[in-house]
Amino acid sequence: MIDNDIQLALRAQFNPDGSKLRNLQLHLLDILVEFDRICRKNNISYWLDSGTLLGAARHGGFIPWDDDLDVCVLKRDQKRLARAIKNDLQEPFSFVDANSSKDYTRRWGRLYNNTVTVTRMVDDPKVKGGTMKREESIWLDIFYETNGVPAVSRKIDLFYGRCYRRRYNLIQDGWLRHMTGVLLYPLAELTIATARFIGRVLHTDSLIHDYGTGFYTQRFLSDIFPLKEMEFEGHIFKAPCNVDHYLTVLYGKWNSIPDRKENHRLLDIVVKR
Repeated sequence: MIDNDIQLALRAQFNPDGSKLRNLQLHLLDILVEFDRICRKNNISYWLDSGTLLGAARHGGFIPWDDDLDVCVLKRDQKRLARAIKNDLQEPFSFVDANSSKDYTRRWGRLYNNTVTVTRMVDDPKVKGGTMKREESIWLDIFYETNGVPAVSRKIDLFYGRCYRRRYNLIQDGWLRHMTGVLLYPLAELTIATARFIGRVLHTDSLIHDYGTGFYTQRFLSDIFPLKEMEFEGHIFKAPCNVDHYLTVLYGKWNSIPDRKENHRLLDIVVKR
């Protein structure tokens, strides 16, 4: 944990009480609390991940300039988690993944609070160096962890990703490439299933985000289990047992404060009553 005076200075600069970013963070926290409730009730293992875990370890909560939340669940628990959420999720939250909605094309799950809408500036993919306004509900990202190594995942995703994007019309580059992607998609899914099986046999301690996410960082089961409890914004959540090594693998010198001068590009937050 960083020095309290440094933490207070960062809070004053980036997310003081009453600021739009701080209000957004507190609404995101509500989603995490609901997710934790469901997992504990149904005995499903999860843990804080990425910037959320970094924030817990370094700041005792959100990284002052951060505006998202990440958790991980083992791939083998994905279906059980979906059933638990379907049975126990309370309003105003909703859950979506690739199995529950044909319009959702990401390879990880999201838990939404649809009563909270944010508007922010984001990069415009159509204009180099350009930005655009985007309005959307807020969410918690749920990544599914499978045995494997990043190098293999990258290679498989070159094939799988091209098929996936064309099958779901995420890119339009001609009917021939679209049909090729559609026809090869079952083979791409079989390739992933085979890779998961090989991963369980050869890489028993190594975890990666499931194939197709586009993220290629590595985690180790021996750093995660047995899970421990960790404070985040005054609440207790599940976390890896070896936080230091877990974060070192992801970020290197994770306990140092980066030189950050710009505030977040959050424009507005609206809460529906």
